[in-house]
Amino acid sequence: MRLPTLNHVLVGIRGKIENEIRGLLKTFGIMFGKKLGGFPRRAEEIVSGELTAAPEIRAIVEAMIEARRSIIERIRVLDARVRAAAKQNAMARMFMTAPGVGAVIALSVASTYDDASRFRRSSSAGAYLDLTPRRYESGEISRNGRISKRGDKLTRTHLYEAANVILTRQINFSSLKAWGLRIAKGAGFKKAKIAVTRKLAVILHAMWKTNEPFRHAVAAA
Repeated sequence: MRLPTLNHVLVGIRGKIENEIRGLLKTFGIMFGKKLGGFPRRAEEIVSGELTAAPEIRAIVEAMIEARRSIIERIRVLDARVRAAAKQNAMARMFMTAPGVGAVIALSVASTYDDASRFRRSSSAGAYLDLTPRRYESGEISRNGRISKRGDKLTRTHLYEAANVILTRQINFSSLKAWGLRIAKGAGFKKAKIAVTRKLAVILHAMWKTNEPFRHAVAAA
């Protein structure tokens, strides 16, 4: 199993455990909510507070919290391995010069593309991941629909996460971000994220072909 895939699986397990804890507590009228300090602090408050009068439920919740703690430790260990692997991979290091692209995403894209010569044109990279819109044609109607979602699902998910970071977080300015925000203004953030995901897939492949780092001023040209 690829390191990015294993990381994705473990993060998913952590999320499922957290949702199970929230769901169990809700059935007993305890709303988890949000708390400064995050999930661990709120969980400890509930165990030492609302659940003191329910030892059976408290034992179950404590076991689930311990399971979550174990998964988080495994994620930390894996993250260190991912960072080390990315550091040793020249192409992954180059991909990480692009906004929103961390070690996991860089390795995921590198392993999916495998060989830069696979595509004659970088624009084909989006099609390879099935990030090209489906066409709807009927009579006089011809329009783009949603993406087909038949390519490498995990890499597509990773690129979508990068697009979300580019559009929603305070990061260094790039023409790619400006381009995406213009789309969001006219068509909404959901379509903008898909467009930036597709554009980022193309840009990363072009970087691979030219062996040049991300250029913030011309990325979306």
